[in-house]
Amino acid sequence: MYPNDNFYAILQRMQQSIEQQNNRIKMLEDMIDELRDNCNELSKSPKTNIEKIEYKFDQLKIERLDGTLNIGLTPNGGADVLDDFTVNGGNGMNPSNVPPEAIQSIQQNVESYMQNGALQKLGELEKKYQYPLDDPYRHFILNDIQKQLDQRINYYVNQQTTRSPEANVEQLVEDVSAKIKRDISNGMEAFLKNLPGRTDLK
Repeated sequence: MYPNDNFYAILQRMQQSIEQQNNRIKMLEDMIDELRDNCNELSKSPKTNIEKIEYKFDQLKIERLDGTLNIGLTPNGGADVLDDFTVNGGNGMNPSNVPPEAIQSIQQNVESYMQNGALQKLGELEKKYQYPLDDPYRHFILNDIQKQLDQRINYYVNQQTTRSPEANVEQLVEDVSAKIKRDISNGMEAFLKNLPGRTDLK
């Protein structure tokens, strides 16, 4: 009697162990099926496409998923309207009577500002409009400005020599450098000010 009872108890424990293993296997299979379904759903879902963002000093154009926004920019509140950096139909190249050293001095002044003051100014504008940017976006803005500097310098050199042909070289360098720095600040502010989703400090 006792041996039979012991054998029955062993069989019962084995049966329970097998049932537990089967339940665990079933649970793992269900988890695998669920993960497979999730992966399939992710692979079928449409991918987000963020279009490029472009802007210029005088005409900011921001292309986003929610539409296109155009903002006109005129330095000095409209005193100097820039149309493709041309003067009286000219091509925007520096006149021959301006020494190359003057152009180089202006370029050095502006480049120094781009390396130091422009990034600091951008940070101030981010705080002003409560629109923090990440480093890649900051570099995107500054790089885009950098590409326009030579043409902008040529524009203002033409403008200054036309308005004040007798001005000395030092004054030319100072005036043009100041205008370029002003335009850089104005361009960054206009760009941030018109970005969607920002909040102003009231």
